[in-house]
Amino acid sequence: MRIVNLHHGGFVPTLRKLGHDVLSIGTTPDCDVRLTEPLSHKRLLELLSSHAFAPDLVLWFDACQPPWVFGLESLPAVVIGYSVDQYMHPWHVPYSAGFDAFCIAQKDYLPLFDLPGLDRPCHWLPLFCSPTRDRDPGSPRDIPISFVGTIGARANPARKAFFDTFRTQVPLFVRKGLYAPIYGRSRLVLNQSAAGELNFRLFEAMACGAALLTEDVENGLRDLFTPGQDLLVYRRGDAADAATQANLALDNPDLATIAASGRRKTLARHTVTSRAHTILDMARQAIADNLPGKRLANLARIRSEMAKAYAFLATDDSLGLTGKERQFFLDMAKRGWGE
Repeated sequence: MRIVNLHHGGFVPTLRKLGHDVLSIGTTPDCDVRLTEPLSHKRLLELLSSHAFAPDLVLWFDACQPPWVFGLESLPAVVIGYSVDQYMHPWHVPYSAGFDAFCIAQKDYLPLFDLPGLDRPCHWLPLFCSPTRDRDPGSPRDIPISFVGTIGARANPARKAFFDTFRTQVPLFVRKGLYAPIYGRSRLVLNQSAAGELNFRLFEAMACGAALLTEDVENGLRDLFTPGQDLLVYRRGDAADAATQANLALDNPDLATIAASGRRKTLARHTVTSRAHTILDMARQAIADNLPGKRLANLARIRSEMAKAYAFLATDDSLGLTGKERQFFLDMAKRGWGE
């Protein structure tokens, strides 16, 4: 397939390895086309023409940022979206109207995407690991318990207090930045989320061979893993219980067995390659069902929903957009699409 990948480039190497021709467009240096300003529908068509690239599939992979490429709902190709952080970005719900199929990483949010008058299917597609990066180096596991991530993030204000309490009872090794070398030396990795979501850390830590201690949450956790067998859990938000479970785990002679079970299941079922195959299968089914044609015949309904997404972006104070950016999305909401 000829595939345009938008925003997050996590699937690009895998799709190319699977033999597909991929043009990546986004705001990061690794993209084939690096954007410095939003790309209108007209300029997107000009860009594709200049690259002599007529896509079979356009894949939007959520990079936790506002959209920068517009008019996707008007493209003749199959258009598929993958929302990672829908729990903190309500605009993803009406935005999903412009796609032929839409994937949601958090299972409990799936009903929100059931919008009347739209044919596009929505699927629960959990997050994943990348085995080329997330692997067990076979090193001595000389770090008892670790966490790699941001402590003071605005999206997760409860994390600092949780960790402050936890560290009074357990010597937690905390770092920012590259996680794989740390997880590859850890016996246990502590996971804490913003909203009870199944985040990337859950899959990455287990792929690196560490046992995982994570919150006992919904969003399909038990559909994917068995607590006590593949990973360990604590009561969400309860730092004292997390500390108790961590100390019990570090004294557990079967901890390495739990880590091995979690790693096997993660690598067998929850990799970037397995998710890429699922998305490609969706694209083939969308072609067979002529979903792009159905979308193009329903543009008025679709654009009314997408205008709501732009209104969300213009008015949501939590997103931290500038006044100029807010006005841009307000204008988009009034116009309804990215001409």
